[in-house]
Amino acid sequence: IVQEPAVVIAIVEVGEDYTERLITIETDRCSMEEAQKIARNAGYQVITDLCTIVHTIDEVHIIVAVEPEEEEGEE
Repeated sequence: IVQEPAVVIAIVEVGEDYTERLITIETDRCSMEEAQKIARNAGYQVITDLCTIVHTIDEVHIIVAVEPEEEEGEE
């Protein structure tokens, strides 16, 4: 029996000189499009060009890059 690898969705804020993992979701299956939709529904602005999928031995990591949240008073 071949078991499907677990899927880890990481929503990562990408700033000018840092990255920060904001949300981690573990699931049985998910596509990049679905993961990006989850990030958008959570109020984040997705940076499509920086999103990627990383396959490991027993997991698939979907990295969804998002813009930094604007701080109050910033425009």
